[in-house]
Amino acid sequence: MADIRATPMTVVLDQTMTLGPLRISVLAECRVMTGHAKGAVFVSAQKRPVAFLIKQDAKLAAFGPEGRPMSRAEIESLCPGAWQSALTP
Repeated sequence: MADIRATPMTVVLDQTMTLGPLRISVLAECRVMTGHAKGAVFVSAQKRPVAFLIKQDAKLAAFGPEGRPMSRAEIESLCPGAWQSALTP
């Protein structure tokens, strides 16, 4: 029987890209799973976007992966400090 353990999910402000006047940042959910069975050890990881933050000039807009607009409060509940970090050059 395999013993499988998963770390708690974390949400991080991931990569930021600049495209002309736009700065696009990604909030990503990360999870790592480890396990062992029959003398073998295995590790797997999962990473998926949970929000996209798009900055143009001094304005920041946020959207879920499906395109739904997200509020600053929603972003901050996922990753405290992410909104301000996305605004900072």
